[in-house]
Amino acid sequence: MTVYPEPRLLPCGDRALSVELGDEISREVNARVLALEYLVQQEALPGVVETVPSFRALLVYYNPLVIGPEELGVTLRALAAQARPDVLPPARTVELPCCYGGELGFELEPAAARLGLRAEEIVRLHASALYSVDFVGFTPGLPYLSGMPERLFVPRLETPRVKTPPGSVSIGGMQCCIYSVESPGGFWVLGQTPVRLYDPSAPDPILLRAGDHVRFRAIDRTEFDAIAAAVAAGGYRPRIEAAAR
Repeated sequence: MTVYPEPRLLPCGDRALSVELGDEISREVNARVLALEYLVQQEALPGVVETVPSFRALLVYYNPLVIGPEELGVTLRALAAQARPDVLPPARTVELPCCYGGELGFELEPAAARLGLRAEEIVRLHASALYSVDFVGFTPGLPYLSGMPERLFVPRLETPRVKTPPGSVSIGGMQCCIYSVESPGGFWVLGQTPVRLYDPSAPDPILLRAGDHVRFRAIDRTEFDAIAAAVAAGGYRPRIEAAAR
């Protein structure tokens, strides 16, 4: 089973409910999760203070002095029945430049050896895909992306590294992710984007949102350095397109 016929509501302390919509990582389940979040936001439910989507569930924080879990649960079940992908607004497509290989993509060659592919083929496959942001988490602004070509599915590192540079474009399992800040990590680093995914000084600190689409554009080191300088000076904005219905 992938999609539950009825949502499962689980209490998370006395201020949140987890609405589980399926038992597997899939685009179908995640699209329903994002649709449910959108419907909750559109309803502006009294007492709901925050929503946090994941692969297969939506965590709904609420103020128990305004609404109780039973009343909230009834509303969430009704909205879950309406949570279909076609209720979502058009997705944005964000283009991210990425410099593959070399010192920035220091695990491209080992990943190629593990997968039995040439490094150039990994770059071609990786940069040709259209990815979907399933959710943002682990560290501020870090997106988990689905849509990676199956030929690039690879087990995560057996021993995670202690530090991963921010902007590292990486793969692990069936997923792609981009490290938003320096952090430990177990995904294979193929390259790096000079674009900041998390900027606490910006009006909107988080670049990518759950439901966005992402494309990678392969660049060389010269262009990477030029974009990085423009980003540091506050003069660069990634290309973002809103899809028409």
